[in-house]
Amino acid sequence: MLHRFAAATCVASPAVALATLIVTLASGLEPERAYPLLSLWCIVPALWGLWAMLAPKAWVPQRLPLWGAILGLLLGAVAMFVIDLPARMFGVAAPAPQRGLAILVLAGLYSLLWLVVRVAFRALTGVRADPGS
Repeated sequence: MLHRFAAATCVASPAVALATLIVTLASGLEPERAYPLLSLWCIVPALWGLWAMLAPKAWVPQRLPLWGAILGLLLGAVAMFVIDLPARMFGVAAPAPQRGLAILVLAGLYSLLWLVVRVAFRALTGVRADPGS
């Protein structure tokens, strides 16, 4: 279980740092507007680690990207509809179709990043890649 947590957090930490840099530089947000996003991202690596520990044993490591996509769907739905990050950060309410598209994009991005988690897990545990995976 610790290997799962370590693999997920070692991928999430630099991903969050890079995303934070891109969002703050590219968007030109004032610190007050970026605060909700930045405060949420402080807990993302720990959430990734816990999510990796919750993955069904039969899914590790082959189906970790699918498991990550499920996390992306859950967190995207919370960010877009519950917390309403677009309105909090940009002061504009995004239409529901755009929010839904953002959730799908986030799930796809999470799936790609969890491919890296799978590689990190295999490196930490010494598990070789299956020819069929």
